[in-house]
Amino acid sequence: MDHSDHIDQAIYDTVHNSDLSAKQIAPLLGTGHQVLLNKANPQSETHKMTLREAVAIQLVTGNHAIYRAMGMELSIKAKQAAPLGILESVLKAGKEHGDVLTVIHKSMEDGRLSMREQEQCQREITEAIEALMDLREAVLEHSKKQIKG
Repeated sequence: MDHSDHIDQAIYDTVHNSDLSAKQIAPLLGTGHQVLLNKANPQSETHKMTLREAVAIQLVTGNHAIYRAMGMELSIKAKQAAPLGILESVLKAGKEHGDVLTVIHKSMEDGRLSMREQEQCQREITEAIEALMDLREAVLEHSKKQIKG
């Protein structure tokens, strides 16, 4: 399966397998029912959902499959780049956790969290989650090597 297929499938699932029907979703997005169906069709090369539409449909439906598919795709690309060993993964996870604490502490110094500060915090939290997922993968890979060896 091509990685972009995950996203296409998630868009299809969001339109067709949410609590709201496609006919209910379309007017909430300010679009026509057929246009929405076309954008949800994985075989359509001409009608694609924009990023803003993808965010809006997830907010309207409460279905975050598109977000998860994007995360999976980004994670797959990152893992293909360079798998890390356990020690490297532990150090990276610790560093990322420290970055989360630092940005939150810095952001809260004035007692409020601006939109920009919220975005910075979210970005650091995402990086920490990804580092922990990489650590989990490194532990699993190490365990597999021990069983074989």
